[in-house]
Amino acid sequence: MIYLASTSPRRKLLLRKAGISFHILKPSYKEGHLKVSVSRLVQIHAVKKAESCVRQVRDGVILSADTIVYLDEQVVGKPKNMEHARLMLGKLQGEWHMVYTGVAIFKIISGKVAKKTVFVEKTKVRLKSLTPKGIESYFKKVNPLDKAGAYAIQSPHGGIVEEVKGLFSNAVGLPIETIIKKLRAFDS
Repeated sequence: MIYLASTSPRRKLLLRKAGISFHILKPSYKEGHLKVSVSRLVQIHAVKKAESCVRQVRDGVILSADTIVYLDEQVVGKPKNMEHARLMLGKLQGEWHMVYTGVAIFKIISGKVAKKTVFVEKTKVRLKSLTPKGIESYFKKVNPLDKAGAYAIQSPHGGIVEEVKGLFSNAVGLPIETIIKKLRAFDS
């Protein structure tokens, strides 16, 4: 059995679309800012989320992830309010930025971590150039407040993504193609 250590609706949808059955666990770990590289940060967060759920699983696989949008050597988190969302999307529009997702997969046997793998996936994304009116129009269709970078790459509304280099699923929040390969390797 696979246990997803996340309440993200986007991650749930990606797993369902891939035909993977799973149960949800809510991690107790709260993400913080650490003085490490972005690649390391998303991996640390993913591991801590998985570790916070180990006691809830007797036997199975825990899957956890952490996604960060990164532009000009700065982490672009979730906006605090609509004004912050406008500023954030204004900075990202027309620019290439990176989406990093750290993933931790723990195999649990008899309540203990028997095997684990941790990795990071990177995807390069460029948003279309938007006018302030275009940003407002997009926000009428998509709630930016629960999304890193104030946009939803998977949203059919607005079509603000111009180009993606790398795994699209990673930019949504879970590199499903890589995860499937890692899960197969876990079973061998």
